[in-house]
Amino acid sequence: MSEHPVLSAPITGGAAMNGRRGTAYIEPVSSSASTGDVEPSADVIVVGAGLSGLCAARELVRNGVDTLVLEARNRVGGRMVRQPVIGGGWVDLGGQWIGPTHSNILALADSLHINRFDSYQAGRSVIGYSNTVSTITGCFPPAEPLPSIPTGDIAEVSRIWGEFRQLAATLDVQQPWLTPRASTLDSQTVTSWLDNATSSKFARFCIRHWVLNQEGGDPSAVSLLFALTCYAKAPEEDLPEHWLFEGAAGQIPERIARELGNRILLQQPVHRIEQDDPGVTLITNGGQYRTSYVIVATPPHLAGAIDYDPPLPADRTQFTQRAPMGSTVKCAAIYQRAWWRARDLNGSSMSDRTVLATADSSPPSGEPGILTAFITGPPAISLANKPENLRKDTVLADLAAYFGDEALDPVQYIETNWPGEKWTGGAYNAVLAPSTLTTYGPSMTRPVGRIYWAGTEMAQQWTGYFEGAVQAGQFAARTILRTSGSTLPCDQRGCET
Repeated sequence: MSEHPVLSAPITGGAAMNGRRGTAYIEPVSSSASTGDVEPSADVIVVGAGLSGLCAARELVRNGVDTLVLEARNRVGGRMVRQPVIGGGWVDLGGQWIGPTHSNILALADSLHINRFDSYQAGRSVIGYSNTVSTITGCFPPAEPLPSIPTGDIAEVSRIWGEFRQLAATLDVQQPWLTPRASTLDSQTVTSWLDNATSSKFARFCIRHWVLNQEGGDPSAVSLLFALTCYAKAPEEDLPEHWLFEGAAGQIPERIARELGNRILLQQPVHRIEQDDPGVTLITNGGQYRTSYVIVATPPHLAGAIDYDPPLPADRTQFTQRAPMGSTVKCAAIYQRAWWRARDLNGSSMSDRTVLATADSSPPSGEPGILTAFITGPPAISLANKPENLRKDTVLADLAAYFGDEALDPVQYIETNWPGEKWTGGAYNAVLAPSTLTTYGPSMTRPVGRIYWAGTEMAQQWTGYFEGAVQAGQFAARTILRTSGSTLPCDQRGCET
């Protein structure tokens, strides 16, 4: 993943760390450094400097807790990272949208003085299905007749989508494994449920498209209960893609990192966590760090790759073995201007081609013009295995099919292969197969001794979104504040009951 230039220079702001080795954005500590001596450390150590980990650390520091963040990469942000483009523009390589009910990320952005603007919605959207490209007004799935799709199929989409949403409304959202018929719902994949629910290929396409676009997971491998839970926690009617950030979302972790200063150590992957009665020792290639509490704020499979002593409970260990990341490649084609707007197109598309979906990610002026393209599920893995020139040609050919031949000649082209990112392993977030939630669900967020869990996958609402990452990080921090008996009154800290 390309590193943003801002992150290439040392940042030494923030409170001193009592003589600890390293500062934010430091040169890597030599891998030959002794790991025999325990470093002066912190009251709480956060593993992972993605949005959730940074928000946990920020919450702790603001409540006077000595906190250290250990990050494996040479940058902060995790799945929240940006890159500059022509004309002074920016593009997010990872997540980018927020919605009006995302109160925590909105408050965070406001506190960092980051503005937002409306996603571009004027004009028609594109549907590519069965070798035919059509345009629609309004939202997907379509409610209006399309030339290539029988009227009966349009009605069937409405019926099956309604049935999916009705099932989601029956869930115990916080503990979906306690939902009536949870075992039945969790014994099916989305695809197997669709095979029994409808004979309409177009209706199946529409639901499968939602799962791919929401999770990045293959609907043939995704639990129906998990998919329903994701919808219940992040309903589309709440408009989660309503706004974009001026200057891109990726600046948020950069600004939090400036606040935290030398409390963040980069290129320090944690490979072992040892718990004893007085506290916890974390071991990296660069040293050992001692603490009272740990927040592990990484994707579940990376949390599971850490060696724990004593070992984690069997259900937590096996959960991490069953929580692979989705498969998403995100591409951005940058043009001098958003030329598709003059054709009454809003840049959105939904398709059964390689490029599953697109969006207009340009600033309000349309200069530069930015089309972001999303390839998810098995097509993402297939695309990633092709040579670079063929990958680019494949994506641009799909964009041209949706919007016109001008798409073939971008001024810049950026590709981010999230499954190939060692310290993320995929996108959008972890996806769960059948029988995972009902067997291992309670272990997902349950603390293990002095170890607490964060990350968007652990959120009670808006799992997979920035909002979920902020919620989970702040919740873990506030739980430790409450557990540790901080002298600050809980009502001052905003602790959750």
